[in-house]
Amino acid sequence: MIMIQSHLIANLPETPVYQEPSSGGQPITLVAKGSWFGVVKRLGDWIQIIGTDFEGWVKKADVEALPPLALHVVWTPGKPISYMHLPHAS
Repeated sequence: MIMIQSHLIANLPETPVYQEPSSGGQPITLVAKGSWFGVVKRLGDWIQIIGTDFEGWVKKADVEALPPLALHVVWTPGKPISYMHLPHAS
């Protein structure tokens, strides 16, 4: 069982997710800015994360924490649920 400790969002236009806590290889996926994922573990400057359709590691500098109330669930019939940060209009 995976225990999610907290949630973070991607803060780069294309945040790279790696298989291991090292940026030496190719990313396994790129996550869009504002996408939410769960924190599984922290290791120095790396954070192990889980998303709706991926698991991996991101650099701590590439993500940020936001209050849980900023989390929005996005669902389209026939597609998986996703979580997004939708900035408030000013």
